Amino acid sequence: METENITRAGDTTRSPAVAATLAALLLLAVSIVVQIAAGADYPTVPPGLVIPLVAAGLLLWRTNRWTTGLALAIGVFIGTGAFLTPDTGDHLSSGDTLLIVSTVAELVALAGLVVAGAMATLRTRARAR
Repeated sequence: METENITRAGDTTRSPAVAATLAALLLLAVSIVVQIAAGADYPTVPPGLVIPLVAAGLLLWRTNRWTTGLALAIGVFIGTGAFLTPDTGDHLSSGDTLLIVSTVAELVALAGLVVAGAMATLRTRARAR
């Protein structure tokens, strides 16, 4: 299997898979903010917002198999929760356009996060410290 070192000292370029993973993490966070603004019931500190932002920060700080794998795991974990909770269906059938659009964006972000995270994890290798 072909591997590549995504970042080198002083090199800020990222592979398309890592860039897509970052974009999916950020879209996930933004979609949750929009859902909250639309009136969705979330905890005071929503884990679905905090966790993707922390993962994006880690991925920006150090892109390697561990951080891309973490992003993939977050996509699978939060995605499973999104499909199992009745809140997702309630949001989609609410009749509130903003809530529906933001929930669809969340689901797209989660699907993209799983695909891009898997590709990024397979294509990266751990950096030697």
